[in-house]
Amino acid sequence: METVAYFTSTPTFTGLRTTELALESAARHASPLMARGVRFQIESNVPRLLARLRSRTAQALVIDARHENVPLAESPTLELLRAMFDSTETIGPIAREKTWIVVDPDDRGAQIAFEAGRARVAGCLPAPAEEAGWQEVWRRVEATLRNRQAGKIALCLAGGGIEGLFYELGVLRGLQHFLPDFQLHDVDVICGISAGAILGAFLANGVGPAEIGRGIQFGGDRVDRIDRLSIFDPNVGELARRIGTSAAALATGRSSALQSLFHLLPTGLFAGEGLRRYLEKQFSKPGMVDQFPELPHKLYVGATDQDTAEHILFGSPGWEHVPIHLAVRASSALAPFYAPQIIDGRYFMDGAFTRTTNVRIAVEQQATLVILIDPLVPIFSEQPGYVASKGGITVGMQGLKSLIHGRFDRAIHMLRSMYPHVAFHLFQPDGATMRVMAGSPTKFFYRTEIEEISFRETVRAIRQQRFDALQTDFARHSVAFVDPEADLGNVKRDLLDEASEVQVA
Repeated sequence: METVAYFTSTPTFTGLRTTELALESAARHASPLMARGVRFQIESNVPRLLARLRSRTAQALVIDARHENVPLAESPTLELLRAMFDSTETIGPIAREKTWIVVDPDDRGAQIAFEAGRARVAGCLPAPAEEAGWQEVWRRVEATLRNRQAGKIALCLAGGGIEGLFYELGVLRGLQHFLPDFQLHDVDVICGISAGAILGAFLANGVGPAEIGRGIQFGGDRVDRIDRLSIFDPNVGELARRIGTSAAALATGRSSALQSLFHLLPTGLFAGEGLRRYLEKQFSKPGMVDQFPELPHKLYVGATDQDTAEHILFGSPGWEHVPIHLAVRASSALAPFYAPQIIDGRYFMDGAFTRTTNVRIAVEQQATLVILIDPLVPIFSEQPGYVASKGGITVGMQGLKSLIHGRFDRAIHMLRSMYPHVAFHLFQPDGATMRVMAGSPTKFFYRTEIEEISFRETVRAIRQQRFDALQTDFARHSVAFVDPEADLGNVKRDLLDEASEVQVA
């Protein structure tokens, strides 16, 4: 069911009902089939409308300024525009491209149209309050809704180290909880970076989030348990080579003692060979795939060319030949923890240095529903020195997370403005999850706690705030999004009612 929010400054019940009947009549007359799936929400209160719009359940907004009888400076239409589209913001609670203004064809209407143009909304329509005018309003709404025709579903998974991986697993489990007839590994497009690339590669191979979580922690048929040495393999080989090279350079006078000391430091604390071998083993198992072209759905893995700072997308044309396990290892090479991965003579490191997610490639692949999961949120504490008290690694990660989070926060607003026909749903840690995720990308020991809390927080947030919007957007893609516990409660109530009827009889 598509929802159209309609704002009018006519506060009376008769006026609101007249508006609703006129819209429904125009819709049935012009588009009888489409009208069956459209619901109009008529509103005359600005704060209440803004609250509805922020829930992102409305697919279009019409602001009717035809019945205003107050000075222009006190216009409810202009008040609403200012509240929705501040000049410093890229997008408000609903996209500008989904917002239409209806005005009287007179001087006042022209003045409001001018202000609407400054707000850069979809358009301003002079229309009389009669049947022809209502039909013209519906045609604009219909065009907006048709731009939302369903395409593909995409998952975009960001990086975040080990703690981020388990956070993302919890979110995926939470989403799967509401999708009884659809498996998340069946989405059309998966984009992964760093920890998200690891999960994305398993998902693209048909392994669900619950099985991934159980496998890497305890072992399973398709996913082996990952031990600590596979994650934390000291980079002693490179260190030994650098000691020899630095000693030779110092002995021959080619470098100073200070230069030799700097050259001693390896490119990563851990070699990353353990992770590469683990991934290669998993994707070489029967029924698993280690080549991008052989996957049933599209997988894109982002990494950064260390020498050119260019973002490379493995799985895209020109990079499809790279084995999936190598691409994922390259995407996960977070400096200074992991050494870069060499592929085709080039050195690659973590893709998060150049991109947070690869949303654009998902949209280019005709995705109209994009689920984004981003664990890289910096710590927030009002206690001075809290981050410093956690040590140098946490301080460094706080800086990195702040940089990446700020970049992504700006990008997501821009993306929503650029692609108004795409439904974006972003999940980031907060509350209890944020407190557990204390900032270290190698937080291996709390993996179970992070995943379980993330799962519970995701389920709670969906039920309290996100359910209607997610249900609407999944339904547009012919996928049922339901709360199984709510349905179970209905079944229990039906059984109790039947039992009561039997007793009465």
